[in-house]
Amino acid sequence: MKGKVVLVLKIVFLVLIVAWVGIVVIDYFNARNLKDSSFCLKEVVHIYNTNGELTKTMSKDEFEQLSSSEKDNTLYTSVCTGLGYKVYRYHREFNAIEFGPFFIEERQSAN
Repeated sequence: MKGKVVLVLKIVFLVLIVAWVGIVVIDYFNARNLKDSSFCLKEVVHIYNTNGELTKTMSKDEFEQLSSSEKDNTLYTSVCTGLGYKVYRYHREFNAIEFGPFFIEERQSAN
């Protein structure tokens, strides 16, 4: 009986690991192909002034409600926090997408 429980727990653990790897790979390829992330736990947008100073942080939904002309004239970074990873989309002095582990921090310049 104990052997069956251990076997079931191993299978469940393996399925969870495979599912997690699948989620990370899907969002990695979405970032690589300039698409939105599919599995974000939290999405925020950091708004910057022309001096590169953080002025405001808002949710992605609040940011989406801005008009397209406001978005075009705003310097911002969109941050998607997933299951063990982060995706940064920079729309500031430089445009870039950065995918990495959850402990990476937002870049303040292109260098």
